[in-house]
Amino acid sequence: MTTELAAICVIGAGTMGRGIAQVALSAGHEVSLVDPDANQLEAAQREMVARLIRKHPDAEDMVRSRLHPVTAIADTPVRPETVVIEAAVEDLDVKRAVFNQALEHFGSDAVLATNTSSLSITDIAAGTAAPSRVVGMHFFNPVPVMKLVEVVSGVQTDAQVADSIAKLATAWDKSVTHVRSAPGFIVNRVARPFYGEALKLLEEGAACAETVDAVLRLAGQFRMGPFELIDLIGSDVNFTVTKTVWEAYNYDPRFAPSLIQQELVAAGRLGRKTGHGFYRYDGASERPAPEPARSEAEPPAEVGLRGHCTQLEALLARADVGISRKQPAGIPGADIPLLGTVMVTRGKTAGEESALRGTAVLVLDRCLDPKSTTALAFSSTSERLTAAVVALLNRGGIDGYEIADTAGLIVARIVAMLANEAHQTVLNGVATADDVDTAMELGTNYPLGPLRWCDQWSPATVAGILDNLWSEYRDPRYRTSPHLRAAARRAITGSRG
Repeated sequence: MTTELAAICVIGAGTMGRGIAQVALSAGHEVSLVDPDANQLEAAQREMVARLIRKHPDAEDMVRSRLHPVTAIADTPVRPETVVIEAAVEDLDVKRAVFNQALEHFGSDAVLATNTSSLSITDIAAGTAAPSRVVGMHFFNPVPVMKLVEVVSGVQTDAQVADSIAKLATAWDKSVTHVRSAPGFIVNRVARPFYGEALKLLEEGAACAETVDAVLRLAGQFRMGPFELIDLIGSDVNFTVTKTVWEAYNYDPRFAPSLIQQELVAAGRLGRKTGHGFYRYDGASERPAPEPARSEAEPPAEVGLRGHCTQLEALLARADVGISRKQPAGIPGADIPLLGTVMVTRGKTAGEESALRGTAVLVLDRCLDPKSTTALAFSSTSERLTAAVVALLNRGGIDGYEIADTAGLIVARIVAMLANEAHQTVLNGVATADDVDTAMELGTNYPLGPLRWCDQWSPATVAGILDNLWSEYRDPRYRTSPHLRAAARRAITGSRG
């Protein structure tokens, strides 16, 4: 079948549905937009015209001539091989009913694509009269802007149907990832630790929301921190997705929802849409900014460097500190005379590292790019060592944010968990490594795909962080994926298998 200029029927005129309809119209398709609420249809048309007119002066005429708003599927024009894209509420029975109505109206050669973000494609298909015609076509909000489409195949999905939808999305200038139906697909599964580990840090009192967000933006180069992103999405929506994935994976601890977030939802503090979430949005006050550590101390003139650590060496170079190589090399670290040792986290607390070394220790968080980062989290066992290292960081143009002595700190802990889930997703055969990275870069705007990030740090380093988190917490959420373990053993440099 061909979908190049197929008739498109979008069911649901909410935010996602009107975005999908707009993209289809821009690509030259005849589009039927179905919603039982006539007011919703009118609002959708006005919004589409307002957006399209920026690039298409004749947008109003185009929408009027090619968009067919109707309140029932039965009222839409019948054309061969219509592509039905369902963007109704996240309810299994509703989606099945919509598709059965569409089959009855358009015939058995219609393609039934669902924009579900959390429901099983296999489950949806099982309740329809033509399960082989059902495929996932998961867009991201805002649809006209976001490049990613996850094309999801259930057990029954005809390969030609999935291929036709992938070609359609590509023709709409979208980047396609192919996914086997599994809870959360790629993005909503792999992204869970971004929120979950941040919430764990908050529960432990390791750092406030403002510090976690700032460090992930500045050191991790994420576009938004997890708490401001939850507030933007809506804490209720984010919590529901987490809970759905957790339940679908038989209550696996690595997806467990946060009690803090559950309480916020119960209190109605859902984020921007209610004016209060992790932050206030009442316009009366600015969001509090975390205060970096201050120091009046002089930075050390020289340090003794043991072992090889790319991040530590880059930071010392930025601070213009003299380096002497020390033997034996051992675990990488910079010894500051009479004060202690500075090291980059390997997943242990500063207290544990101090006990192992027999000296005061300051542990630095990891970052995406040590040559350009402007912030780093750290924990320390000594105030004098802290003062010297903060002065050293400041000389290199870096703000230090001291947090409670917690295993893995912020960026290292969260990125290691993202990489671990990405490896497990590949192991489970849900998607290829390249598709996982593409999905996370385009679907969530991560600065680097988690598997690429893992390769940059080295799989052995990431596995070591996870092993030390497991040693500290004895929580199965920190178990290392066998796929990551195998990558660490192979000491891979490019191919992820």
